[in-house]
Amino acid sequence: MTRVSNEQRRIDLINAAVEVIAERGVSGATTRMIADRAESPLTMIHYCFGAKEDLYFAIFEHLATSQFDEVLHILPGVGLGRAAASLTRQVGAWVYDTTAYARAQTELFVWATRQDVDKARRGYAFTVDVFAAKLREGLRPEDDDHLVDVIARIIASYGDGLVLHDLAYSDKAIHQTCVDAMAESLEHLADAHRALPVTTS
Repeated sequence: MTRVSNEQRRIDLINAAVEVIAERGVSGATTRMIADRAESPLTMIHYCFGAKEDLYFAIFEHLATSQFDEVLHILPGVGLGRAAASLTRQVGAWVYDTTAYARAQTELFVWATRQDVDKARRGYAFTVDVFAAKLREGLRPEDDDHLVDVIARIIASYGDGLVLHDLAYSDKAIHQTCVDAMAESLEHLADAHRALPVTTS
């Protein structure tokens, strides 16, 4: 029998928790269901995380790293406008294609704000920080760096809204039309704030 490392066990439990929460909500997810889905002993949840609540908060960090930081890509120096448009489209595709994670993230954030709003804010910040770092990869010297964090927050909040939208309307064409409109809007916003080139007389 192959021994499973503690890190792999953590990831398996996180992925299992995401699936169960997406199906049943936070209130309907039990540690037994999560352990069974992960094909793991129940005691491993407490060994790896300490408590079910700590497992739930660990999902936020996992989402930011494995689902966003490692998956989203921006061409260096493409410009903030194009970077914002590209990131918006990539996040839109992630929301549509990764339904369990998107739903679980929404369920968890509502739960987290009721448990510990400061922890919830820190959890949300993982994603915003990843988005901002991706946008900075695309910056050109004439771009307005002050817009980076604003656009990162807009994309994060827009992604959250898409999850709710797609729960109500499972229509890929509508989804894509909305994503394209937001991408174009953010590109125009960033481009409108570019520094004007200095002219010499």
